[in-house]
Amino acid sequence: MLTALLAVIGAWLLVTGGMWAAQERLIFMPDRRPAEASPPFAPERVRTADGLELRFLLAPPRGRPLVLYFHGNGGNAAHRAPLLRPLAEAGFGVAVAGYRGFGGNPGAPSEAGLVRDAQAHLAHLRARFPDAPLVLWGESLGTALATRLAAEGGAAAVVLDSPFTSVGDLAAGAYPWLPVRLLLRHAFESERHLAGLRVPLLILHAERDAVVPVTHAQRMLAAAEAAGVPAEAVFLPGSAHPAIAAGPDGPWLPAALAFLRRVGG
Repeated sequence: MLTALLAVIGAWLLVTGGMWAAQERLIFMPDRRPAEASPPFAPERVRTADGLELRFLLAPPRGRPLVLYFHGNGGNAAHRAPLLRPLAEAGFGVAVAGYRGFGGNPGAPSEAGLVRDAQAHLAHLRARFPDAPLVLWGESLGTALATRLAAEGGAAAVVLDSPFTSVGDLAAGAYPWLPVRLLLRHAFESERHLAGLRVPLLILHAERDAVVPVTHAQRMLAAAEAAGVPAEAVFLPGSAHPAIAAGPDGPWLPAALAFLRRVGG
């Protein structure tokens, strides 16, 4: 009996140690190939506060707001640009952020590093397009970046596609038998930043999302409303994660365009 118990404890400790050591590979899944641009997007570069030069993709605004898009934990900016083309074709600017370690960019991803990357993109675009209202749009992991930056001020609106409340909450749901919150080096908290928002918020989430359960979006909406944020949510049919993965003519598009036109014309 004691031998079996020790074996179980040993296996648990081994898995726990493995999760702690391997969490960067579990959280960040970059496509390191250079992010190639195709019209209406063109390559741009931005320098971060810690000296990295990052490549990102930009379709400039044409009299409408500029969307700064933070993608999720996989792929790179080039994977999202074709899905976002309808926004650019409607006259909205779209900048698809490039992260360190993704899309041919230098560096290794981390939560602190991606926050620096997001702040650098925001500062660069504000300086380049000072008259364009700026909408922060986050997808999955990128929702934590969008909410954090929006809470610091300066955004005209926020869109969260397939948000989670925090990586800790998400991991605890997937691994309830592990002390995941104690193991995490990259918490990526979204819900706690909602209290700082003072601008319109749109949440998009597929009803059968198997990656981030829709309950996370429901909690985010409730927290935003409790904080007095002018928030709305559109729960979409299907299981696409993120919602834009349903394609450039997917059900997310009418809701997104209607929201963007309301907040910025």
